[in-house]
This record gives sequence, structure tokens and C-alpha cells, in this order.
Amino acid sequence: MSLTAVIPAAGIGKRFSGDVKKQFFTIFDNTVLYYTLVALNRAYPFEEFILGASPSDFEYITNQLKLAGIENYRIIEGGAERYETVYNCLKAVKTDTVLIHDAVRPFITESIVTSVVEAGQKYGAAICGLKVRDTLKRVDGGVVAETVNRDDFVLSHTPQVFNTSILKKAVENAGEFDIVVTDEAQAMELFRQKVALVDSTPDNVKLTFTEDIGLAESLIRKYFS
Repeated sequence: MSLTAVIPAAGIGKRFSGDVKKQFFTIFDNTVLYYTLVALNRAYPFEEFILGASPSDFEYITNQLKLAGIENYRIIEGGAERYETVYNCLKAVKTDTVLIHDAVRPFITESIVTSVVEAGQKYGAAICGLKVRDTLKRVDGGVVAETVNRDDFVLSHTPQVFNTSILKKAVENAGEFDIVVTDEAQAMELFRQKVALVDSTPDNVKLTFTEDIGLAESLIRKYFS
């Protein structure tokens, strides 16, 4: 199936300390973005990679793409929020189906990508997610209000796969209501579209805090050595 990979990479990493954007943070001589690009390129024969980014980062990202061995790419100017960056990229997508993936989630596998792509093709929208293992509490004002059924919840991961035209309309819809969605599946939910779920893995972490670096080093040895 012809498929475009969209990677929003315009974020500034507010929760990641230091002067370097987390997608450009270097671990073992390569950036987090590089590892993500390599993993995606291994997992599926994408027709094109489209990255949304700040214009000041275009040259740097071009170098990362070349280092990852990717030649079929475009870089689009991103927005202030993730959904704006994704929307700008969607306007450039030529394929009927699109995969969205976090720039700082480098430990994906071919099996995850294949499963999400197949579900997305079948249902028009699909995500991968991780079942909640621990007892789950709802809190109110720093106090536990109740214990909820963890079987009713999953941790939403990327990649996520969608019909391109429907996702574009869904993101437009969220923007009209001034809703800042935290992933593209939320935009589809607000647009009253069903989203299929396939299993992710605990290794498919999103690098968010500096405390994640130690885990990332271990996983890089596992997936990229």
C-alpha cells in the first residue's frame, strides 16, 4: 500500500531540560531523530517522508535524513502547536493513507508498524497502544478520588495510521473549536470517527524527560547495535 510517513518535529521540548530540542539530543553520536528515521525506514517502504519543522532547523534535519539513508523526503514549516504542524504536513501528502509518528519515539518495530498499517487500511483510522499494567487511580486536587478499571484504558502511542482526507477534515474540525489535540486520534474521535487499536510494546517509549536518557541508551543498544 502506498503510504506517506509524517513526522512532526517542530516541538521545542518544554519538559526536556537543556538548550537542545529533544529530537536533536545526541545519544551515542547520533540524534534521537536519526534513530526514529532509521527505525521507520527499516519498518516500511514509505513512498515519502514529510517532516514538519521550524525553518531554522531545515538544514539540520536534511542532514539527519541523509545520514539515515532517506532520499524521498520533504520538509514543511511547522506551527506553534503539534496539530498545526501535522495539518501543514497533511496538505502536502499525496497518498490516500498517512502514518503519523512522534519524532522522539525511536524504538518501534516492523511488526508494530505493519499491524497499525493493516488496521488503518481496514478501518480508516488506527493507533497502537499499551495496556495499563498498574492499578489506576483518578485523583482530584492531589487526593485519590477513586480506583478505576484499568481494563478500560490504554496508553496511546504512535505510529498512528489514517485515511488522509478524513484526518485532514478532523484536524480542521478540532481547530475550528479551538481544541488543542494531543494526538491525531483525538481529532478523529472529536470528528466522530472510530479508531481501531492494536498492541504496542513497553519499549515504544516517547523520550520526554532527561531521566529517559538512561533507558534510551539501553534501548539503542538493543535496537541499533
